[in-house]
Amino acid sequence: MGHRFPMANKSFGQHFLNSPTVIKKITSPLPEGVDAIVEIGPGPAVLTPHLAAYKKPIFVIEMDERFVELLAPVVGADNIFRQDALLFDWKAFLEKHNFKSIWLVSNLPYNVSVPLTLSFLRIPEITHMTLMYQKEVAQKILPNDPRNAMGSLHAMCLSQFELQHVVYAPPGAFVPPPKVDSQVLGFKRKANPDIPLSDIDSFESYLRLAFGQRRKQLGGILKNDWGAEKTQTALEKAQISPQIRAEALSYAEVLKLFASSR
Repeated sequence: MGHRFPMANKSFGQHFLNSPTVIKKITSPLPEGVDAIVEIGPGPAVLTPHLAAYKKPIFVIEMDERFVELLAPVVGADNIFRQDALLFDWKAFLEKHNFKSIWLVSNLPYNVSVPLTLSFLRIPEITHMTLMYQKEVAQKILPNDPRNAMGSLHAMCLSQFELQHVVYAPPGAFVPPPKVDSQVLGFKRKANPDIPLSDIDSFESYLRLAFGQRRKQLGGILKNDWGAEKTQTALEKAQISPQIRAEALSYAEVLKLFASSR
């Protein structure tokens, strides 16, 4: 018996997952060592019962009040946060519960998937994430073809996480079907991140600059912001040609140039 879904709310960008295969891929296995699960935008409790079956503390963040009565029997009324995930107070939540390792699961609202990902990345206690994206965005985080595919989202996520493809979800996997293909990615936080979180804001600014015009020559882009001297020194130190287009950089070069620019 499938779910009987309420009407999807367009303003929340709702599409309810309805494919047992995709649901199973997203919700299993339980990552090793996690002490709590947080689900964002659970909607009519499609993934939630599968996650609750692990018998770990489970919390959900859901803006749409219509789902509270469906979620309460699964996670307990006290574990439902009725708010915008972008405004969620992780600091207060972690002070109260003192979790060390959280598995975050979400069929993300597509319109805020990138800002949400960038905010989760900054919370060290979120050690594992299984997140659904519009395929086009997923490909920016983890490109299938790495040639000329370097970009700020890929580098940002890779600086903190090991990334893997989990499953594709075609429009038919949802009710109502979205107009786009979706892809689920798995994130596992690196024990030693490539960029410490204390430097993540400057790393992000550097990436925004370098990849703001990915198809232009890197030397020219950097010069506008860094000036000629700093640009030349940093590129030489990192052994990178000023003629290279940013999208053609390797991840190692992205890290090296960041280190050389400081």
